[in-house]
Amino acid sequence: MTEQEIIEKLMETHEEFKKLKAEHARLEARLEEIYSSKRFFSTEEEVEIKSIKRRKLQLKDKMNEIIFMVKKGELTL
Repeated sequence: MTEQEIIEKLMETHEEFKKLKAEHARLEARLEEIYSSKRFFSTEEEVEIKSIKRRKLQLKDKMNEIIFMVKKGELTL
């Protein structure tokens, strides 16, 4: 099973994975909104950008952990 197939199956069956993926997408949309609004950012916006990027990375790490568990056979689909 490819990684993409695992992700698709997790999206159908694994509630935590779905929530992680949805939050990651929401944060990505917020970043796009911030970046599209202007070229230079206030200090507050810079802090928000860094915070969003940090949270996205945490979510991605957790999703990758779940995918790895499936690959190792520790989590069944």
